[in-house]
Amino acid sequence: MLDIKEVAQNVYMLKIPVPINVDAVNLYLFAGEVPTLLDAGTNTPDVIEAVHEGMKKVGIKKLEQVLVTHWHVDHAGAANTFAQEGAQVYVSSRDHHEWASFVHGQAFSRLNDWATQEWGVPEIEIPGMLKISKRLQHLTALPNQVTFIEPEQTIMAGNDLLRIISTPGHTAGHLSFYNEKDGLLFSGDMLLPDEIPYPGIWQEEGRVVSGMPSYLESLKNIAALQTKVYLPGHGLPGENLIERCLEIKEQLYQQMTEHCPADTVYLSASNYGDQRIHPGVLFVKLHYIYGWEQLKREAG
Repeated sequence: MLDIKEVAQNVYMLKIPVPINVDAVNLYLFAGEVPTLLDAGTNTPDVIEAVHEGMKKVGIKKLEQVLVTHWHVDHAGAANTFAQEGAQVYVSSRDHHEWASFVHGQAFSRLNDWATQEWGVPEIEIPGMLKISKRLQHLTALPNQVTFIEPEQTIMAGNDLLRIISTPGHTAGHLSFYNEKDGLLFSGDMLLPDEIPYPGIWQEEGRVVSGMPSYLESLKNIAALQTKVYLPGHGLPGENLIERCLEIKEQLYQQMTEHCPADTVYLSASNYGDQRIHPGVLFVKLHYIYGWEQLKREAG
């Protein structure tokens, strides 16, 4: 049964199960002058069918555009399918670069380098993480053509004007979309009601960095908006954006303070134990710990 709910006038949240380690992803349909889908889910038949069913239910005959908050497979995966049906895909240039790198396979060698050099992961653990990444590769497809959108530009979605907000952290080019008139923020994975998204890792000015410092800056920036409701990529919409931002910030600094670094990020993540943890769990823990340790270094 289709899980669809009107969350604002002519704006509908589709909650759709996806075949990865999250219960579901929230996609948003904007009916009206410019029929729009915000985020696209995985490139799988069930997701595509649910979007088509949702479009029919709200009276959208054809999508004109797909807005992508970030390149991860549960948010951008099916964008190419809708592009082939005639929709224009909009994404940040930074995240498009990461998306292309993932789809074409260059990201896997980079993951290998960062895992061994930055995190101290032993070679025996690498194949498991790469296997998961390559499995995810089948859940996305890169459109032949996209349009780049950048922070502070505006774009019509349905009958609403959205301002593009730069919210890096989870990915380097993550975007949120702000309906200033109604005080609504479509936050993607930048702000979630029940969890803190793991920080990304990327290169900046020739050095490898964690997305954690950028994420904290993004929290500060969106807290300054006059937002009534945030509409996340996972979980339920929230009316307590400022409180949630402060809660996340406090949790992150507490985690940073309580963290006792081992010789390597890997040893911290594996808790020194002899028992190997699942590669997917290890992958996520490495990102968090690398972020905490970078915050510690920046704090002096």
